Amino acid sequence: MNSKILVIRFSSLGDVTLASAPVLSLKIGFPKSRIHFLTRESYVSIARLMPGVDEVVSMSESPSVRELLGIIKRLDSQEYDIILDLQGNFRSYLIRQLVFAGQKMVYNKGRSVRRRIVNYKDFSTKAEHTIDKYNDCVSRLGTVPAAKRPILRVNSLHETKSTGRQIFFAPGASFPNKQWPIDRFVEVATELQRSHQARIVWATTSHHRDNPCLNDKIHSENLTHLTDCPLDKLTEIIHQSDLCIANDSGIAHLASAVGTPVIAVFGPTHPALGFAPRGLYDKVIEVDEYCRPCSLHGDKLCFREERFCFTRIGPALIVSEAERILERREHATKAVFVDRDGTIIVDKPFDSNPDNMEFETGSIEALHLAQKLGLKIIIVSNQSGVARGYFNITDAERFNQVLVLLLAQKGIKVDAIYFCPHYSKGKVAPYSRICSCRKPSPGMVEKAALELNLDVRQSYVIGDKLDDFNLGSVVGARSFLVRNGQGLDYEDTLRVQVETAEIRICQNLLDAMNKIEGLEKTKISRRPRGVASKIS
Repeated sequence: MNSKILVIRFSSLGDVTLASAPVLSLKIGFPKSRIHFLTRESYVSIARLMPGVDEVVSMSESPSVRELLGIIKRLDSQEYDIILDLQGNFRSYLIRQLVFAGQKMVYNKGRSVRRRIVNYKDFSTKAEHTIDKYNDCVSRLGTVPAAKRPILRVNSLHETKSTGRQIFFAPGASFPNKQWPIDRFVEVATELQRSHQARIVWATTSHHRDNPCLNDKIHSENLTHLTDCPLDKLTEIIHQSDLCIANDSGIAHLASAVGTPVIAVFGPTHPALGFAPRGLYDKVIEVDEYCRPCSLHGDKLCFREERFCFTRIGPALIVSEAERILERREHATKAVFVDRDGTIIVDKPFDSNPDNMEFETGSIEALHLAQKLGLKIIIVSNQSGVARGYFNITDAERFNQVLVLLLAQKGIKVDAIYFCPHYSKGKVAPYSRICSCRKPSPGMVEKAALELNLDVRQSYVIGDKLDDFNLGSVVGARSFLVRNGQGLDYEDTLRVQVETAEIRICQNLLDAMNKIEGLEKTKISRRPRGVASKIS
């Protein structure tokens, strides 16, 4: 379907960043669509980094009636098929009402659940995460949302990080009451710099800019202050960091979206309200207090003698969690996630007999090359034949065991193999459902990442279907479509969907691995050093 879609999200930084997930889900569900994103001028650079956005429409911070009417007129001329209102305020209501579209969706903020949590501390029902509420609009359009985490492109996304650790500190937040004490941030930074020789980058606000403790305890040669830095540049700096330590703030979500693990300190707000960072390795640090959460956004001043929700969180707790994350990052490895049928072996639909297995031309040489490059080999495969009743789980597992054995005999070690047995329109009840593992959903890749400690953002996905290619987009890996198998059927759609499609389309698995070899050899470091500019 060649749809034209308008997505509306004016602000703020965190909400706009989280909107990247439903935008990608839309592009996957409607691959030939054109997606326009309407936001404030402050966040245009973030919207341009969203996979799936074809055009960004900007609005000033406080638009006049004349400007708003002009925007409405311009948008109405586009003749949209679908409007998704992810803002849900009066301005977005006007646009939604006055701009023609065949279908219009507005996300449900879940106010009643959040009010019960804030006013009565009723945690019996947690509020849906903001991304899930956004994605509910996508579901109502009749497609399964694949992207469940924020995702932004970064220019240096697949470049090798330089030696030495870099930790990004963001002690600011939208309200002073949401800010963990700055002196505790400094204690954490000082200890991590001492124990790990880490370079410390501070994203300071005007409130913290002149605070002497930011410089007194930290060695200046390993210290960078940022203010007034463009958001797109900021995303690169955060991406090049090994860890981000922040409050409940937009920068925490920005870090998640570029693949940098986040430690987020929550005080007066609460993850149950649906706004916690959602990266695979993100961690929320919090303590139980009878008065939490005291407000929805953390703007209400504390009525107690001190902010116990923050003062009970000591620097040692943050340092301990930071060291655990840094240790994992130190030993994380890259992988190539390879589809099975039509990529490694000839696709023989719903054939579960391993005696009929036949390798695709060049696939053995390709997997040998992957090993040579030091990439772990992970096979990920949709096997809806289980849900359809063509074969059972035991048959599927036996087939995979034989495949692994045959590859081992050819000198190839498969580090892991995962398959999804589900299909929403199947006939076998336990497997006939929507799941989180069927490609392009990220379940299999994320399971592999957690079990094998993989750096997914530095990894690759190869397959013969659009679902394989989109899987890479969802997890932030680089994708390649092979022409054997069913690949030829998806070429035209991919060229419409992705600007760089031509260099991502390969003859077979060996061709794809040759391109990956070239990428691995040309990766260079672009970690910023000695940055003198500042960000507020």
